[in-house]
Amino acid sequence: MKKVRGIGYLRYSDTKQHGNHSLDIQKRQILLTAEEEGIDIVAWCIDEATSAFHNNVSKRKGIQEIFQYLNEGVIAICFYEESRMTRSITDFYYDFYLPIIGQYPDSRFYSTQSIGIWDPNNPLVQSKLVFASEESEIKSSRAKDSQKNSLSAGKRPGSKSPAGYDMIDACLFPNQDAEVIEYIYYLASWGYSHQKIANHLNRCSITTKQIIFWNSSTIGYILNNKVYNGDLAWYVRTKYDISKPKPDKDIELFKQVHEPIISVTLAHLVKQMNKLKEKHGKMETPYYLRNLIKCCNCNSIMIAKDNSPKGKKGMYMIYRCNQCKNSLPIIEIHNVVLNDLKNKWSNQLSSFAETANKQLKDWSVKLDRSKKILRKQLDRIQYNEKIMANEIASDKDLGDVFVSAKKNLENDIMYLNSTKDEISRISNDDYYYEFVTQLKKHSFFKFTDTELRVFFLMYFKEVKVNFEKDNELEINYRLSPFVSLENVTSYFTEKINKVEDLSG
Repeated sequence: MKKVRGIGYLRYSDTKQHGNHSLDIQKRQILLTAEEEGIDIVAWCIDEATSAFHNNVSKRKGIQEIFQYLNEGVIAICFYEESRMTRSITDFYYDFYLPIIGQYPDSRFYSTQSIGIWDPNNPLVQSKLVFASEESEIKSSRAKDSQKNSLSAGKRPGSKSPAGYDMIDACLFPNQDAEVIEYIYYLASWGYSHQKIANHLNRCSITTKQIIFWNSSTIGYILNNKVYNGDLAWYVRTKYDISKPKPDKDIELFKQVHEPIISVTLAHLVKQMNKLKEKHGKMETPYYLRNLIKCCNCNSIMIAKDNSPKGKKGMYMIYRCNQCKNSLPIIEIHNVVLNDLKNKWSNQLSSFAETANKQLKDWSVKLDRSKKILRKQLDRIQYNEKIMANEIASDKDLGDVFVSAKKNLENDIMYLNSTKDEISRISNDDYYYEFVTQLKKHSFFKFTDTELRVFFLMYFKEVKVNFEKDNELEINYRLSPFVSLENVTSYFTEKINKVEDLSG
């Protein structure tokens, strides 16, 4: 059999590796693979002391040489394994692999770690690329914290897998540290800041195999890592040279690749908590009803104030209506609300989880209706676009209007689909039933300020004070804690109602 012409690609990332056996090992394995695949290695392209994470693949000298050999008729490109080519998932695929296949469609890639032509769309290959990128991200994060970790631990963790997981044959499996990760998410769902969580773990001497000293950045990394949901993230950074993460909607995921540590409900509550913090500020406040308490007389939100004289902070903390100037001490109103909550919670606890689940299903039905109407709008716009093809061809502004309208509708439909999927998965998750059962065992009067603030935001729509009726309270409860899902449903329902009113 006639051999095809090929080149071998070699790379090592650190000057400390000069003179060791890294290149010899890579070269020997590439030659064995070339022999098995009928390839004649006619040249070697080498990147010495070159990071595959901080150096864009298309800008490396060795990679640029590959293009020269392709122009000379080389067909096969052989490399040792995925991390030798890249530790950044996307730059290799978009800046190297696709351009070569597009310009030289007969080209073939070969890895010494797999049989036959290497395929970047193979799920196992994709997993290896994700793990290679994950390893580099972890190394970067650890480097920033190395001094603090060294002082506390005397050494730097060296595992390639995320905390809470062991990696076996390129697959992740939860280990004994998974409970620590779940505990971190649980604390975050109750509004505790990253630093508070880190301090608590350090104070309690809670560690993992990789982490024996916690800081806020480590907690943030864990809470933003989609690996704990069972997913692997693809194309996470805003740009190659900017490490700022993209918005969630723009991140590509391999979903449910491995067993998740965090339930879908707990993950949702943490994500929801981030939104509540953006809207209401930090949760560590004694004003549990801030932004929730209203004056019946003026129908306005009451303001949280501390009128305590100097040196007596907290003695005269009140909620005050800025219009009618009426006010109430926070302790008085908090006790009334907590007692009402205690009675309703104990009487309705048995059915509360079922009520919440029913509400989730009702929201799903409403979102499905919204999606159908938006789909009809999109179909109508696409039909009109075909009818007006000649006008659009001669009027760029008109064409831009159609493009923008379609894009907005497509984004709304995609968002509705993802929200409906999340509702479905939460509905089939047992976490919330267990959560409600655990709450029954605890007194709300023993909750911390942070926990009460979070609880009030999740379970109260509003509390109204009627100053004309001896400060009588009207408490409006939510039927479930899923505030963000309720807001999404309300937004699209209102939007669709306006569309229907305009159309008819």
